Amino acid sequence: MIKVGFVYFEKIYIVPHFIGSFAELYKDPNVKAEILAPDIDHTYLYEALKLYDIPKSAVKILPTYLYKRIAYKIQKRKIPTNRYVFKKHQKEILDYDVLAFGVFSHVYVKRKNRNKPKFVFLMHGAGDSDYPFTDEYKPLVNEFNLITTSGQKINDLFAQNGPYPNTKFKICGYQKLDFVKKVQKNKKLFNNDKPIVLYIPHFRDNLTSFFKFGLDILEFFYQNKEYNLIFAPHMNLFNATSKRPLDRNIIDQKYHDAENILIDFGSSNSVDMTYTYNADIYLGDVSSQVYEFLLQGPKPAIFLNAHNFDWQNNVHFQNWQLGKVIDNIDHLKEILDTRDQWLKEYAEKQKKAIAYSFDIDPNKSASKRVAEAIKELALSR
Repeated sequence: MIKVGFVYFEKIYIVPHFIGSFAELYKDPNVKAEILAPDIDHTYLYEALKLYDIPKSAVKILPTYLYKRIAYKIQKRKIPTNRYVFKKHQKEILDYDVLAFGVFSHVYVKRKNRNKPKFVFLMHGAGDSDYPFTDEYKPLVNEFNLITTSGQKINDLFAQNGPYPNTKFKICGYQKLDFVKKVQKNKKLFNNDKPIVLYIPHFRDNLTSFFKFGLDILEFFYQNKEYNLIFAPHMNLFNATSKRPLDRNIIDQKYHDAENILIDFGSSNSVDMTYTYNADIYLGDVSSQVYEFLLQGPKPAIFLNAHNFDWQNNVHFQNWQLGKVIDNIDHLKEILDTRDQWLKEYAEKQKKAIAYSFDIDPNKSASKRVAEAIKELALSR
């Protein structure tokens, strides 16, 4: 029997990117599939598993060392350091035939050869940013036996920074979409029918628009109540487990209280496409969620160039070709008000970009395609 471990040491945004393929393998009688996770609160994960009629026992909890647990309790730290958890459970982790990762936590697994266990990277997101397509990540990418991707664009981005002689790339589609079909997306988020703007700033200092524009954008919508605003930053921007989180108290209470502003630092709605599905206008920088937003059909997208990027011919800013790019918000009101006119310029580009980013097979789900790729890898020599 094939043993497959899905390594889940990240925040909840990773769950929709692996849960579908895990469910496919869990229900395969020839596969023993488990989710390997640290000893923390997994409410969201368990709720996701319930959608697939999979019990909590499918999650194998890996507690850290006792002395670390005592130290964390004293420090009031809720999330253990990955390094020690992997070290403590190294022997049992190495016993799997395949380990599937959503981020590069494979660096903590010290395998003796690349075929036991085999490593799979489940590429999450369908964006264009330089992660993980730069020389910095090349050695880490080469450690994977297989990388599953959402579409041709991601494969091309890897190829442009290759070669990766040790790694196979396979287009399997975007399995998050399979998960999204199981959740209720069409929700009443505001007590009015005004247009909804979704602002999703990235978390990396050198990419995010928040430091330059974030508070001014909140004030703009506070003053311009003919629009609703969803402020849903990448959860690493404010999350307390981040290396350099922002203090949530910098967001004035008046914005939380405003009837036309919804602030979400990382709920399930922020990861299951509830906001990208319900929003009318996208406002952001480099988040891959713009592609999830555009899956609903041509829609107005506005990109904030907070770092004076020379973006026009940069493959890592392909999404900025799909809407208005601005380097200040002086004329944001006019741009929002005239969106129906300027959207026509980008509608066809958006359709082509979606087809390039997402390989959708009407006869087979992405989750099944990923599961089949993992099983094929496990059986290969």
